[in-house]
Amino acid sequence: MKLELVTNEEINMLHSKFKKFNTHLVEEPSKLYNHIGIMDVYNRVLTEEEASELLGRSHNLKYGPKFVSTFTNLFHIEENEVYVHIYKKGLVKAEFRQILSRLNRKEANFFRKLFSSNKGIYKIGDVEALIFLTKLSVNELYFTNFFFPSLDTVIIGNWDLSLPVYSKTTIGFQKFKEIIEENGLFIRQ
Repeated sequence: MKLELVTNEEINMLHSKFKKFNTHLVEEPSKLYNHIGIMDVYNRVLTEEEASELLGRSHNLKYGPKFVSTFTNLFHIEENEVYVHIYKKGLVKAEFRQILSRLNRKEANFFRKLFSSNKGIYKIGDVEALIFLTKLSVNELYFTNFFFPSLDTVIIGNWDLSLPVYSKTTIGFQKFKEIIEENGLFIRQ
């Protein structure tokens, strides 16, 4: 698995495009992004009854591979120019240990390395690292923000396989929608 700390030049490029790295904390994303959707297994919002029946660990295990496939396809069209923001401030030691206990040895070592530096923005260097980070979100262990600068789009890890997608351009949003739908998922607006 390969992640690289970003250079100052890359930080400046990402900041000029996206303005904020902790996108999951943005209260009014429509002020920063022209196109907003939710990548989801379902093409509509579930009722409370449906959600209690359908969502949970087995749901994530069943549909997780579609998300992994989607992220992998996006990684390949981005020519490996995908960045991730690891928000480190909100994680307490007990949660950190809980996450480590659910990972295999290699994954746990990799996860520890992410937190060995104060920096939180990395360039994803290979598909293996991308899959690992995607699975952290899919399995609801730890959520990250994925930045796709050539398409001016960010995907935010989130609960219940409902991942917000924010894009600054119609072209970027449409490309994401196309790839998401090719992988058997939906993008709700």
